[in-house]
Amino acid sequence: MDLGLKGKNAAITGSSQGIGNAIADSLAQEGCNVAISGRDQERLDQAVKNLMAKGITAVGVNCDLSTDEGCKKFISETVANFGGLDILVNNVGGMIPGTVDSMTEELWNTVLNTNLMSYVHTTKYAVPHLKKSSEGRILNVSGVTGKQLLPGALTTTIPNTAIIGFTKIMAAELGGDGITVNNICPGFTNTESWGPRAEKMAEVRGITSDQMRDGVSAQTLLGRWAEPKEIGDAAAFIVSAKNSYMTGTTVEVCGGFAKYI
Repeated sequence: MDLGLKGKNAAITGSSQGIGNAIADSLAQEGCNVAISGRDQERLDQAVKNLMAKGITAVGVNCDLSTDEGCKKFISETVANFGGLDILVNNVGGMIPGTVDSMTEELWNTVLNTNLMSYVHTTKYAVPHLKKSSEGRILNVSGVTGKQLLPGALTTTIPNTAIIGFTKIMAAELGGDGITVNNICPGFTNTESWGPRAEKMAEVRGITSDQMRDGVSAQTLLGRWAEPKEIGDAAAFIVSAKNSYMTGTTVEVCGGFAKYI
């Protein structure tokens, strides 16, 4: 299916690997020019090379999106390279294991600045450019812990839940400008970072990482973890011209993960 993305300009945060990179890849396959962000220059350069092999324009921006200045840099360099912006995908995030009585103020600041405020700041700098697009799109990626209870995931549950609310209010504020704002909640996905994350979550819960992985699969209706491309393809449709009347919506792409584990 032609999603009508050819020639569109997209900025995807946290996208040198994992789900963010899969979203960039799916958009590139549809002919979309993509800007990606990361903090590992070698990994960023390789990701850009892989994307450009698809015949599109790609740019990598090395920046720290946990800061307002880093978010501004990412959008500014994207627009400077492409001349405009049609699509913003907020995806950056990480996990610090902890409990409510073990997390320090410094750790909470790190979590919230990266997993929540980066979305707010990047959106702030992107909106003036998206308003100039005929089909402005914002897609937030919040993770399934924003919708489902997952013991051991305190530091992702709080920002992910907030992102769902942020999506709704931005959809209300930007609807008059023709900009759609939606949110996607990926389930557990086979990415490079999920091995260490699963180990951390398992440690908090007092089980092994294998027990953690098997428990997730058992509570997923499809009986397996997602592949990054499955999330990337769903995201590409949500921001496409074929999906012009959805806004303020959270879409769970989680294989039917709907039970407490």
